[in-house]
Amino acid sequence: MHASGRESITEYYPPKAGAVGALVFFLVMTALPGFVVFDGDEHVFMRVLGGVAMALFGFGVYAMLEDLLRPQPTLVISDQGFTYRGYPHVGWAEVERLRLGIGRLRKGGRAERFAEVVLRDPVEFRDRVHALGDVTARKNVDRPLFIVPERLPVPVAAVVEVMREHHPDLVVRAREDESSEPPAASHSPDRDMVESALVSALTEALPDNWNLAVLWFCLVGDDGHAGIQLDLADSDPDDLQPSEEILMLLNRLKEVCYDQMTGTWLSGQVMLQSASTKAQFTLSFKEIPDWLPLPDPAECRRELATYPRAGDEIPTWLRQRIS
Repeated sequence: MHASGRESITEYYPPKAGAVGALVFFLVMTALPGFVVFDGDEHVFMRVLGGVAMALFGFGVYAMLEDLLRPQPTLVISDQGFTYRGYPHVGWAEVERLRLGIGRLRKGGRAERFAEVVLRDPVEFRDRVHALGDVTARKNVDRPLFIVPERLPVPVAAVVEVMREHHPDLVVRAREDESSEPPAASHSPDRDMVESALVSALTEALPDNWNLAVLWFCLVGDDGHAGIQLDLADSDPDDLQPSEEILMLLNRLKEVCYDQMTGTWLSGQVMLQSASTKAQFTLSFKEIPDWLPLPDPAECRRELATYPRAGDEIPTWLRQRIS
């Protein structure tokens, strides 16, 4: 990280540990084929093949040395905006707000967070991503812009505070406090009953030494994914597979949350703390987790056929998948 008060610029560089580990790997893989290349008793074809392998892995060594000796910043923040590596520059006027969400749970109940940049005009931003030619981002052009801890030397929350210093009017909210569930949707008795049963089934599935549990889920058509992240007392975080009862209740929750205008949820999470008797539900009617692949078009069509919604309530990514 580098900060310049005169120019009011803060730069963050990627952690060196990953580059060092990759450099060691490429060095070893470059050296191993040498036993074949310089062995006069080996067949010419094998020696040529070994030489090609040495050249390829040698290029990896060069790339890792370049990253270590002349690193490029992952994130550059100024009073005008920020530039996240691989994406075009974003001015503060383009940012509606930042949303902090939990990515993974760490030992001791510490949550590793990421930041979602909510833009005022995401379509225009994606056009600039296309123009920049970022192949990775182009695969999922409708996904939000996420700032993740893997690319930074400090926690994302610390980066967000620096962003606030550069732009005091920046709005920051927790994803847990800002569900994308339509505000008009009221809780029916059926939904309250299903949520209560889901919390009971989840609690029964947890080990005795749990401190914090997060049930995450995604269901589009018949394409479903779910998991339970656990923070355990005196132990490393762990993952559990949801029981059949939990999966059945999630399907039922999707049914009772349906609204003719807004449809029903596509993804969400339930957070439980051992020190609290209240569960925290966060449902998204328009988004799915960034780490999951986009559902097949057939599943997207099945979702809209089973749970129709108003045309302007269909997310852009879902509309593109069915077309």
